[in-house]
Amino acid sequence: MTLLDSVQTDGHRPHIVMVLARGEAVRNFLYSDTLPTLSRHARVTLLSVMDDEEFVTRFSPPASCVVPLIQYPERRLVKSFRRLVHQGHFRWLWTEAVKTTWARHDAQAVTLQAKAKRMLWKAVAYALARRRVLEYLTEVERRLTWALRTNDDYLELWRMLKPDLVFNTSHVHAPAADLPVRIARMLGIRTAAFIFSWDNPTSRSRIFPRYDYFLTWNNRMRGQLRELYPTTPEERILVTGTPQFDFHFRPQSALTREQLAQRIGIDPGRPFVLYTTGIARHLPNEHVLVETTARMLRETGVRPTPQLVVRTYIKGTSPETKALAAQRLPGVTFAPMLWEEKWHMPLPEDQVLYSALLRHAQVGINVGSTVSLELLMHNKPVINIAYAPAGVDRPEHSRYLRYPQYEHYRPVIESGAVMVARSEADLREMLGRALTAPGDGAEARHRFLDSMFGSTLDGRSGARVGQCLLEIAARVS
Repeated sequence: MTLLDSVQTDGHRPHIVMVLARGEAVRNFLYSDTLPTLSRHARVTLLSVMDDEEFVTRFSPPASCVVPLIQYPERRLVKSFRRLVHQGHFRWLWTEAVKTTWARHDAQAVTLQAKAKRMLWKAVAYALARRRVLEYLTEVERRLTWALRTNDDYLELWRMLKPDLVFNTSHVHAPAADLPVRIARMLGIRTAAFIFSWDNPTSRSRIFPRYDYFLTWNNRMRGQLRELYPTTPEERILVTGTPQFDFHFRPQSALTREQLAQRIGIDPGRPFVLYTTGIARHLPNEHVLVETTARMLRETGVRPTPQLVVRTYIKGTSPETKALAAQRLPGVTFAPMLWEEKWHMPLPEDQVLYSALLRHAQVGINVGSTVSLELLMHNKPVINIAYAPAGVDRPEHSRYLRYPQYEHYRPVIESGAVMVARSEADLREMLGRALTAPGDGAEARHRFLDSMFGSTLDGRSGARVGQCLLEIAARVS
């Protein structure tokens, strides 16, 4: 299938193109109310890396057509120049998350040649780490990418489709979306992007494509974007909330405790603790913490004895954790991940299962992730682990205690909405407290969520995104 094979034309309603370059964007904008809201009032085209028959059948309609999103190769000069500006941007940000990434790259340079190359990159990054310099180089990068583009297919596509708005559903981790957005902007087509996650402004790379509008989770992210990209008018950075949380507020699709127990094979009469793992390469030997937690639950003295349910990370589960799952330890259950692995795309039934795990868990444990926010939404005690497993000696950039220090996560810690275990003794004590008095801390949890999200935790973020996009597409200028 080529770019133009699936294109249909219909000029009666506003035309919005949704660019889908990663699987999680499908969850956010196609499973939620965004696509239905748009399709009622506009013609919607999906420009998607997921373009197999099953995907097309599922979403056509409400989308008028699905066009394959193709990532074309770029010239080496363009990629090298962009990487250079990225490094300057990271050194300018110099957040805790960036420092960790920086140290990790240092550790990966083991040969003399690699170390020398790394030193050269760092020296150049230091020289570029100035706002005005980065703004100038970003403009150079845009012109360079346009002048040295290797393909004009998207130029032809936009001239044929004549969209009123091109919406990039994920500005990060999706390089395939950059070229069509850049070309749309060069043709004078209005563009918008969703800032995918709450850590993105302080931990991710520079935004190179020029967007007319940004959609964000909350006012804090809005302020961060305004600080990083001051040429974007404040009124064009919109707060919608994020549709990924809408599913937790859909009682019509909620599983009962008994239904959940039947699906994953646990005892419905015993409480369970939910442990969600992180990326294996960032959290080495996390399987040891899973084993430790399972042992502690057997020793708590709480009756009936709590169970441990583990949900692994789809993009990076270690061989050791997989081996642990295969052992089928008593009282430990690894919940299935119902994702399309090729695209890292959660299936609709996974949303139902995941929400049920959060809703019925007694306590949630993780190193420090978005899962904490979702547990708080269900008023569950959360324990963040900030120590490495016993006997594991890790370099500074891999130490677990760094994760709660990240700028996006620090307000969670400071609010008192979560507990932070800095030792095995802390974890044991906090587990016992959370299992016997889960209501403790409810006020802090509610206060934090209100300060971070305001009124957007209402299950309507997907619809708000859709409404914002319709309004942007309808604007004359």
